Amino acid sequence: VGYIASHTIKFNTGANNSRSTTLTIDSSKRLLVGHTASLSEGCSLQVARTNDNTVELFCYSANAGGARINFTKSRNGTIGTNTLVQDGDTIGELHFRAADGSSYYRSAAIEAEIDGTPGSGDVPGRLIFSTTADGASSQTERMRITSAGKIGINIANNTTGDLQVCATGSAGGLLRV
Repeated sequence: VGYIASHTIKFNTGANNSRSTTLTIDSSKRLLVGHTASLSEGCSLQVARTNDNTVELFCYSANAGGARINFTKSRNGTIGTNTLVQDGDTIGELHFRAADGSSYYRSAAIEAEIDGTPGSGDVPGRLIFSTTADGASSQTERMRITSAGKIGINIANNTTGDLQVCATGSAGGLLRV
């Protein structure tokens, strides 16, 4: 059963005397599942649970296909309009956030970006893996896989070998493979 309260739509479940809100669409068009008010970043879809089984995707097909999450980027500000992306554009990000007792901070991130000049049917990409060091408050890039297949660990711009590893700390050093 749904009802509207202050430009918010709430869906309740349970018996008459013990109903609770299980799904809310708030006035900012956010879909809130398991809670009734936006939590932190104000994302359009927010799911909250008190256990680790938060979201699950299923794929039932008689082929090799599996469940999928798509991150799609267009350079146009109008929804549904297809405009060519540019080198360096972020396609999508996965943020891993944790509570410090008063707020939520990112501990790690995985980003996909355009890595070169895109064209018709040609959108080169790179993956960037970042973590937050102990005592730090923001992420540092730790590994990058370029559109050319080059891997850089602790070095953002691998231009020489297929694999470059830069040791951290005062001893420092560079390994190229």
